[in-house]
Amino acid sequence: MDKKSTDGRVEKMIEQMEWGTLLDGKTASLYTITRGTTTLTASDYGCIITSLLVPDKNGKQGNIVLGYDSLDEYCRDNAYLGAAIGRYANRIGCAAFRLNGVRYELTANEGENTLHGGEGFHKRLWEVETDEYSITFRRISPDGEDGFPGELKVLVQYAIQEDGALRITYEAEAAQDTVLCLTNHSYFNLNGGGTIQDHNLFLAAGHYTPVDKTNIPTGELRPTEGTDFDFCTMRPIGTFPYDHNFALDKTEGRMAELYAPKSGRRITLTTDMPGVQLYTGCCLSPRRGRNGEEYGPGMSVCLETQHFPDSPNKPEFPSPLLKAGEHFKSQTVFGFDTVDNEAQKHLL
Repeated sequence: MDKKSTDGRVEKMIEQMEWGTLLDGKTASLYTITRGTTTLTASDYGCIITSLLVPDKNGKQGNIVLGYDSLDEYCRDNAYLGAAIGRYANRIGCAAFRLNGVRYELTANEGENTLHGGEGFHKRLWEVETDEYSITFRRISPDGEDGFPGELKVLVQYAIQEDGALRITYEAEAAQDTVLCLTNHSYFNLNGGGTIQDHNLFLAAGHYTPVDKTNIPTGELRPTEGTDFDFCTMRPIGTFPYDHNFALDKTEGRMAELYAPKSGRRITLTTDMPGVQLYTGCCLSPRRGRNGEEYGPGMSVCLETQHFPDSPNKPEFPSPLLKAGEHFKSQTVFGFDTVDNEAQKHLL
């Protein structure tokens, strides 16, 4: 179905197509929204963002997220490409935590630790509702799924705003006290391919959380100033292998900005979460991606808005507690535009 925008352009409303059949015989679908110059495609399998098209500085549309060509490849994927992450994004040390005097044993899937919820939300088929410019995914995570306490009703919504930005909304309600950290795991490459060494990054984060040899935070908040973790002034990402949580300095306005001079594309990020995981794919094993492109370390940037890793075991960190009957809601917005290279220099 098509619709004329206020400036006379024809915009395509949500389109649905069957994508394939899962092992349990259920059918997964793809849903596509176009609004203005932004086109997003996502699936009810894992709430995966399979494609995100935005123009470059010459007006040419291009895909800025890594992905695969088929449902089968996503079913085999072990890198969470484009997926919704839950119940707890990032890591929980020793795959366990205590809450209200009870110790909960979780699914260990990264050595002794839990990563991204264990079996998690990214391999589940979600229920779907669509509106003119949004896709809403819902599921009920049963009590004890991956070891987490309480039945959890959860919602993830992808919406394209009037300005072309992608707004991701997370909502949840729990039947008993639990911990919660939801995020999206899209891998961005603003040039549409190649390395991201030329990508420039700004993070409004004067501190980060250093980790031990198993990538679990030590509990320290360490200053970024004068280190490889200092992105308070926009600069090239370079080759440092980032997989670290940054503590955001503010709760409104621009928290992060990612810019690629070659394409002129820019992402501006805002969120109400206390942290963002900067991941440059340093653990992404070589694989064949969309259109046969070879993926590997240093070819993408993840900006995962979140609670701090291992917060259930770190009372000094912002609390990820969701109490029984409370309503959790969080939003992260990825704004897209293009910037002339000369105009961008004053930000570097």
